[in-house]
Amino acid sequence: MNKKNQITSFDAEEAGIFGDVLTSRPAERRPQIGLLALGYFEYWRMYPALEGQVAADLDAAAKRLASALPGCDLVYPGMVDTLDHAEEAGEQFRNAQIEAVVVIAGTYLPDFITMHAINKCTSRPLVILFDTQTADNVNPLDNYVATMRNSALIAITQLSGSFRKMKLEYETVVGEISDTDAYGQIADIIQAVTAVRRLRSSTYGLIGHVFRGMYDLEFDRARVKGFLGPEVMTIQAEHLIDLWQKIDPEATENAAQKLYRRFPVRNVKMADVQPSVRLGLALRKLYRKFNLDGMCFLGQHYIEKMTGAPARMGASMLMEEDRFMVGCEGDIGGLVMMDLLHQFTGNLPFQAEWGQFDRANNAVFLLGHGIGSPELAKSDKAITLTGSPEEWGFKGSGLNYELILKPGAVTMGHFLNTGDSYQMLISRGESIEFPTLPCNELHAMIKVKSEVRQYLKQIIDTGSAHHVIVAPGNAWNALQKTAALMRINCVTVE
Repeated sequence: MNKKNQITSFDAEEAGIFGDVLTSRPAERRPQIGLLALGYFEYWRMYPALEGQVAADLDAAAKRLASALPGCDLVYPGMVDTLDHAEEAGEQFRNAQIEAVVVIAGTYLPDFITMHAINKCTSRPLVILFDTQTADNVNPLDNYVATMRNSALIAITQLSGSFRKMKLEYETVVGEISDTDAYGQIADIIQAVTAVRRLRSSTYGLIGHVFRGMYDLEFDRARVKGFLGPEVMTIQAEHLIDLWQKIDPEATENAAQKLYRRFPVRNVKMADVQPSVRLGLALRKLYRKFNLDGMCFLGQHYIEKMTGAPARMGASMLMEEDRFMVGCEGDIGGLVMMDLLHQFTGNLPFQAEWGQFDRANNAVFLLGHGIGSPELAKSDKAITLTGSPEEWGFKGSGLNYELILKPGAVTMGHFLNTGDSYQMLISRGESIEFPTLPCNELHAMIKVKSEVRQYLKQIIDTGSAHHVIVAPGNAWNALQKTAALMRINCVTVE
């Protein structure tokens, strides 16, 4: 057999095909969401005008739902009012491999027709029962036909009873048919479903191990896989060093010059920028080589000593330019939270540590860990390119961003391995205007709802990792639903 065609483990040798790593990345597939819209054929002969009214109601709901799910494809077979239409709809759902189905009723419909469509799916999708009506209030002038047009509650409660008897899981949303908030609730649930399924097919690369003595960050790979979803794949540093040694000097120089010219600089020379950029280019080659979905590294006395550069700038490069999540100190739980916050908010998160309380602003000061993107700041002008605040074996000043998080609502969270399972901590607050500290590091001042000392007491009483992941935007509801789908406890503090 030709050596290039030999199948080997990725750790065995460089030649050949890796039998334990995907040869190429799977094609990206947009989530497929089904809409099962119900009406009852018996009513059409009794009330001829009702069929058109109900069909128009359901079509309008489909358009609203599609608008609320911009990252998904909505599979809408039209109104299902007979068993034949249920068969056709079920076939469309099965062929599309839907991940969730939203059930909305325009009138009452017996359960067996609805269940026929759902049962056609090869694997059971998450079911969301959406109870709607055409107005928030009952019209005193409604006749019987009008009440039939608003009889969805009969169908939905009947389905809930049948599902409970059959021990089938479902979610519930209630709202008027044009209620924007109701469609937002559905979007949160679907975001959680698609995020959990994505995590279950993800592979994170771990270079090194958890920083010694950080017991709060230690993890069990089987429990990470079983609850949080990703596979954690250990990658020996030799793989990174081999790629690092082969980085094109011209590519390094071009990227370093671009970075050096982009931001104000303090106590940093080009000789400090080049090693960090070179390491970033090597990290990019590494994650692409092994088709990783996220990466975590131990920098201190590990990568930094071998390459002569801190890895934090390389991580920031991948986050900003590739939208690829990178964490440090072996913090796999933090990496999962970074992944989720990016998916739910569309914004890049940053990895921070709990810092100090600030009573004047009723805020918590968070000190970064160098893992973040320039877009966290208000603008490039608000960022200074500085040396690294800590030196763990490299030469020169190192390289880092000094910035404070821009004002606005934020979501915060992390995971804690509690032995037999995991705990998700989520919090929220408001990043406020505050002077940028001359600390050579990313940082933030987050105003919270509770009195700040009581807020921190809750965080400590709950039991928390010393890391916290922060992202601009609101992922409050989606994260809570994610915890439920992961079958783990969720603690909220605000």
